[in-house]
Amino acid sequence: MKQILLLLALSIITYSNSQVYTDTTVDSGFKRILLNNRKGFSIGSYGEAHYNAPIEKGKFKNGTADLHRLILYTGYRFNSKLQFFSEMEIEHINEVSIEQAFVNYQFNSTFNFKAGVLLIPMGYVNEFHEPTLFNGVERPSVDKYVIPSTWRELGLGFHGLLKPVSVKYQVFVVNGFKGFDGSAKFSGKSGLRGGRQKAAKAIVRTPSVTGKLTFFGVNGLRLGVSGYYGNSESTLYDGVNRDSTIAVAKADSSSVGIGIVAVNLDYSIKNFTIRAEGVLASVSNTEQYNTFTSSTLGQQIMGYYGELSYKHSLKKNQQYPQLIPFVRYENYDTHYKLDRNMVKNNSYNREVLTAGIGYQLTAGTIFKFDYQWLKNGSNPRPTGLLNIGFGYWF
Repeated sequence: MKQILLLLALSIITYSNSQVYTDTTVDSGFKRILLNNRKGFSIGSYGEAHYNAPIEKGKFKNGTADLHRLILYTGYRFNSKLQFFSEMEIEHINEVSIEQAFVNYQFNSTFNFKAGVLLIPMGYVNEFHEPTLFNGVERPSVDKYVIPSTWRELGLGFHGLLKPVSVKYQVFVVNGFKGFDGSAKFSGKSGLRGGRQKAAKAIVRTPSVTGKLTFFGVNGLRLGVSGYYGNSESTLYDGVNRDSTIAVAKADSSSVGIGIVAVNLDYSIKNFTIRAEGVLASVSNTEQYNTFTSSTLGQQIMGYYGELSYKHSLKKNQQYPQLIPFVRYENYDTHYKLDRNMVKNNSYNREVLTAGIGYQLTAGTIFKFDYQWLKNGSNPRPTGLLNIGFGYWF
């Protein structure tokens, strides 16, 4: 990981004065509302419907059809400096949540203040997850189990553009994960995902810090380095007397320290796009946490993927409609490293190979089809998953 970070730093230094900042997410309802300079109210939406059919030799399997998510964007520009943005999500027809709800004050392009329900700026998909912005019916598994997308919390901080070095920066203070509320919220199988508080009556004793640097200094290239650091929250701390050694020790056993670093790359040359991501999460105090909660949380959780796609326009001199064939390989292990008292569960070391195609009719409409081969360290014989989907945004 140190070598990767060093290479990224050298890349930024080498190319810092070569090109100006470019935004590669032009076709996005999210961006159009944020960049709407007209005073007043704006509205947008995106959604996805999926069909997933497991395939295993010698067995019947039921498929599932699901309106996975339906999102309503709303924004209001009070004046040239102050803006409000929100994202309300309905998942699986009956689950309602708020993914974003913040005010943004723009002092200038270099310095902006943001406060509210914020997306944690890690990796690619957690920030950019409209259906036309990623390949495949389902989001990458690494962005679900290692970066627990969609990951959002309450917080505030600053962001902006450093034009001389073609770098976008983000730095926020947010509420952390909740690791214990009478039972363990973290596990060996799903890692940290169960600890997301999602800005819903979030416990906050010690805030966490997150940030990201994104380099845009080369045409077609987006290179990001992001990080997160903090302690998980626990209901056991509430009302504990600091002088009570036993009570404090009990509460300490229900909390862990969490540090995450992620590197993501997106590079387009002509019609080809290479996308890659690597994530490593380190967790401290796991021995005490697992003993106290009877959980199986690992000391380290890692994941990475690499993807190659090609965009082929079906009409001459027109961008749409277009076909987007792609292939992606993922490996993620939620038991990558364990404390001394634990036995590794090899089934938590998983591989996913996905191959498919997207048929994008317009900037805001896409049909998707892919097939996935899934296997793990305990069962190296892959099972299959057929996925068909439709997505839109406006």
